[in-house]
Amino acid sequence: MERIITMSLLIAFVIPSLTCFLVIFYYFIQLRKKLLFDRINHHVILCILISDFLLIATELPFSLRYLSLGYVQSTKVCLFWAFWDYYLEATTLFLTMYASIERYFLIFHKEWIMKNKLFFHYIPLGFVCFYTFGIYVYFIPLFPCKPNHSYDLAAFVCGGPCYLGAFIQSVYDIIIDIMLSTCVLLIFNLLMISRVINYRQKVSPSTPVSNILKKNRQMILQLLAISLMTLITWLPWIFIILVQNLYDPSFGKQFITIFLHYLPYLTGFASPFLALINLPEIRVEFKKVVRQRMNTVHILNLTQA
Repeated sequence: MERIITMSLLIAFVIPSLTCFLVIFYYFIQLRKKLLFDRINHHVILCILISDFLLIATELPFSLRYLSLGYVQSTKVCLFWAFWDYYLEATTLFLTMYASIERYFLIFHKEWIMKNKLFFHYIPLGFVCFYTFGIYVYFIPLFPCKPNHSYDLAAFVCGGPCYLGAFIQSVYDIIIDIMLSTCVLLIFNLLMISRVINYRQKVSPSTPVSNILKKNRQMILQLLAISLMTLITWLPWIFIILVQNLYDPSFGKQFITIFLHYLPYLTGFASPFLALINLPEIRVEFKKVVRQRMNTVHILNLTQA
């Protein structure tokens, strides 16, 4: 029953989410000069959207198949599913962390980034994208499993890849790839919030700083919304991992099985709608299309009458 409810909820969100993804991608192509060439702050958002789109469009079907059957049909699926799941979820986390850092400096120290876009924008963004791919290629397809390792076909992602049983690799993954990136994400969002609150309390509305905050209001809200969804996904993982390692190894296992495994999909479903907060150009174009369609339907109804 739990599997049916989970599967039904996931399927219900797929169509509206994928539709929104495709609309955004279409307008990113149509308005590429305005959205991508002239404004570097959209680059990382587009990368997050691509990662989440791949998660929903290509990885979620594996989870839905697992939920419908209650098991994985073949061990041949396990290696790819584990890699694709871990890679895409980690990529979204790292990109959101990078977006938090970059947005903070774009708002309060924009001249630093704009003068050195290669070193402070393109290279870090490229590193984030390639790091997660490289680390999980090593951890999953290339990592030498023990001869007695076997996948659990009755578990989500076949029970996980075999590197989780290796002390050094699993500790590195937990501390660097999960805990550190989540903490950096949290810290920079708290810095953003505290600095905005501080300026709003102390600065006159007519000062240049106040104008900067007004100008970047949508960008701040977009970042905070996407970051909040990511933190909701990863903070429970960190809490459970700490309790399992320090107190009770069985702590939270049922919560993970029923709920936590599927939480990244909810973040993926929400990301295109949250991205629209700071994409007014796409919202305007989308409203035009909807208005034209409604007018066309209205004219057809009048003609038929």
